[in-house]
Amino acid sequence: MPAVPSLLPRPRRIEVLPGISRLPATLGIAGIAPGLLAGLALPGARVVAGGDAWCRCAIDAGAVREPGDEAYRLVLDDRGAQLAARTATGLRRGLATLAQLIRGAVAGALPAVAIDDAPVFAVRGVMLDISRDRIPTLATLRALVDDLVALKVNHLQLYCEHAVAYAGHEAVWRAADALSGDDLRALDTWCSDRGVALTANQNCLGHMERWLRVPAYAALGEVEQPWISPVHGPRYVEPSTLCPTDPRSLELVGDLLRQLVPLCSGGDVNIGCDEPWDIGQGRSAAACAQRGAKAVFSAYVTQVAALAHGLGKRPQFWCDPQPNEDDALPRDLVALVWGYEYDADFAGRLAAHRAAGRETWVCPGTSTWLSSTSRTWNRRGNLDAAATQGTAHGARGFLVTEWGDRGHRQQWPLTRFGLAEGAHAAWHGAGGYDAAAAGQALFGDAAIGTWLERLGQVDEGLCRGSDPVGGWRRRNRTALWHELDETHLHEITGVDETSAWQAVRERLDTLGATLPAGADALIGDELHHAHAVAAWTADRALWRRSRPTIAQRQELAAGMAALIGEHRQTWLARCRYGGLEDSCAWYRRHAERW
Repeated sequence: MPAVPSLLPRPRRIEVLPGISRLPATLGIAGIAPGLLAGLALPGARVVAGGDAWCRCAIDAGAVREPGDEAYRLVLDDRGAQLAARTATGLRRGLATLAQLIRGAVAGALPAVAIDDAPVFAVRGVMLDISRDRIPTLATLRALVDDLVALKVNHLQLYCEHAVAYAGHEAVWRAADALSGDDLRALDTWCSDRGVALTANQNCLGHMERWLRVPAYAALGEVEQPWISPVHGPRYVEPSTLCPTDPRSLELVGDLLRQLVPLCSGGDVNIGCDEPWDIGQGRSAAACAQRGAKAVFSAYVTQVAALAHGLGKRPQFWCDPQPNEDDALPRDLVALVWGYEYDADFAGRLAAHRAAGRETWVCPGTSTWLSSTSRTWNRRGNLDAAATQGTAHGARGFLVTEWGDRGHRQQWPLTRFGLAEGAHAAWHGAGGYDAAAAGQALFGDAAIGTWLERLGQVDEGLCRGSDPVGGWRRRNRTALWHELDETHLHEITGVDETSAWQAVRERLDTLGATLPAGADALIGDELHHAHAVAAWTADRALWRRSRPTIAQRQELAAGMAALIGEHRQTWLARCRYGGLEDSCAWYRRHAERW
C-alpha cells in the first residue's frame, strides 16, 4: 500500500482507507468550471462529463464535515476521487490537495484516504516587499501566484514605496525599473483567475525616504535634515516621514492612490503608515506639543482612510508594537498587527483594536531578510505566536510578510520556503511544519526543503544567546548577517565566540557537502550562493578574531568579488535590473575595504 504523502498545508483530518486508488491514463474531472484548474499543477487534467470522470466534484454541503465556505471533503478509493464542498472555492482547495497527492504518486498508485479540511483563518495572505531594490519580473510574480494557489493562499500585496510607475513622478521611480500599470493589470488578471485578491499597497506616511531624497519632494518631509534618534540607538535617521500637517502630503498620497487602486481588484488598500520616525521632530512639532503626537497621527491617517473609502476600498494600516494612534482613529480600518520575532506579542494590540470594533489581521514574517540563510527557529516561533494569539483574539486575516531590508539579498528559494511555511500556519494553525513536504510541493524535491530547514539553523545558538560583549541579543537578523554588517575587520566584537563560530563553519561544511542538485539549475545556483555567502561570512568572523593576515584579507576581498558576480546572475534571472546596483553596493564595501 502506498504511504500517505505529507501535505502542505497539513489537513485537519486524514483517514487511511482500505485498498489503493490508481491514476487513470486520462485525468478527467467532472463537476467544475475549467477555470478552477488555473494555477494548479495537474498536467493533463481536463474537465469532462460525469460518466467519463475519474474525479467527481460536487457542491454538496451535506457531505462536508468541517465548517466554513472553504471546507472540503476529498475521498480517494478504488472508484477514483470524490470531492465535495460548500462552494466553488472549497472545490479549488480540495483540488489543490489532490494535485499534491498526485505528484506524490508512485507508479500511478495513490493511497486510499478520506480528507476533511478547512482553514483556521478566512484571509490567508502574502506581502512581498518590492521596494527594497528587488522587483521581480512579471513571469516571476506569476509563478509565485501559482505557488500561492497550490498552498491555498487567497490574498497578495506588493509592498510599495516607490516601485510603481506613477505618472508625473518619474524622478522618483525611473531608476528602480518600477512596475507599470500594464504589469499590474496583467498580474491582477492572473490573480483573479486563480482566486487570489491582488490588493493595492502604498505607504502613505513613513518610509518615504526615496521620495524625500528628490529635491522636488523634499519640502513635504517632516524634517529637512538627518537627525539622531534615541530609538534603537542612538540611530542616524534620514528624512523618511511626510509632514502630517502639510496639506500637500495628502495631495501626493491621494494622487498615488488614485493611480494605484484601480489596478488591483482586491477590496482593500494597505495605506501603510508604520514607523513614522520623524513625527514631532520638525514641522509638526507645535501641533504635537499642543494636541499630542498620537492625535496628529490619527488625524492624518483618518484623512488618508477617507481617500481610500472614496476610491471604493477598505483601508488597512500597519499597527506598530508601540501604537502611534489614539482613540480618535476611525473604526473602519483594518488593523494589521505585525511582529517578527519568536516571542512577538500580538495579543495586546489585537484585543485593543477588537474592543474598538476594528477587524484585525496578524502579520508575522518569513525571517529571511537580513540573512543569507533565514532563521528557521525564529520563523516557526513567530508564525506559531501569530496563529495562536490571532485565533485567541478573533483575527480574521493572517498576512505573512517577506521584507527586503538593506537590499533584498536573500535568494528566491528561501523566500518561497518561508512563504510556504507561513501559508501552512495560516491554513492549519500553529505547529506541524514539514520541511520535506514544503520541498516536494515547491521544488519537486523533499531534500531541498530539509536542506533549507537546516540552513536556517546554522547560527541559531549565536542568535538566541547573548553576545558576551554588552549582553545584546541579536534580533531581526541572523548572527551571520550581524557579523557581515560589521564594516571593518579590526572592529572585533564577541571575541569569546570563536568556538561558536567554528561550530557554525563546521555545520556549513556539512551542508555544503549535501547541497541538493535539484532538477532546476537556477534553483541549484541560488542554493549554492546562499550557502557561499554564509560560508564567506563565517570565515571572516573567525579571521577577524585572530588578527587576519594580509593574504587572508586579500582572499576575503577576492571571494566577495566572486559572490557579487553570483548575486548579479541570480538576481537577473528572476528580477528587473533596477535596484541591483544598490543591492550590490552593500556587498561591495567588503571587497574594497579589506
